[in-house]
Amino acid sequence: MGEHKIEFQFQVPEIEPSISPVTSAALRLASLAEQLALENRTLVNHQNGRAENVAEHSFMLGIVAPALAEQFFPHLDPNLVARYTTIHDAVEAYAGDTPTHNYADVDHASKEELEAEALRQLKADYRDLPGFVALAEMYDAQEVPEARFVRVVDKMMPLLMHFQDEGGTLRTYMTQSDLAQTPSPRNVFLREKYPEYELLIQAREELTSLAVEYFF
Repeated sequence: MGEHKIEFQFQVPEIEPSISPVTSAALRLASLAEQLALENRTLVNHQNGRAENVAEHSFMLGIVAPALAEQFFPHLDPNLVARYTTIHDAVEAYAGDTPTHNYADVDHASKEELEAEALRQLKADYRDLPGFVALAEMYDAQEVPEARFVRVVDKMMPLLMHFQDEGGTLRTYMTQSDLAQTPSPRNVFLREKYPEYELLIQAREELTSLAVEYFF
């Protein structure tokens, strides 16, 4: 395993070589999942004020996205959608969560470079699990319809969380005029790159309008 350029916060634990491949794989995958539970997301809190972590975010996405796919996008495989929800932020075990709420101000090139390096490290760490690695690669490539669907639903998740704490966290970092900006840079990007999921983008806009109405 070659040395990575970045000192990531997550390192796969060394496993006793005498144990079985099944046990080794389970331990190393569990370690990755545990790191995702320890990684807090930025500017997204629960009702009690506790920060949402990446594992919780992925679990919510895992409930919402497959059900939306099954009900409203019958050409998609909801089971594959569910698998992509579990892997979609796996690189954040290495790279952490980068805030993107001020979409126009984000250094997207640096974020993409960091996450690309994190994916390379994940692939190296789990190279003996080719199916797991392939799933992460396919999600990153954003070519499979189900992967693209998950990417768009993922961008609805922060808004859905803000409804859970009645906009308390949202009001700490965004004004009414910020939120009501039309068209939002995020939605412009989504429409350009994911035109097949216009229905989801419209739902995201509706959530934004409701947040302006309810919370400000």
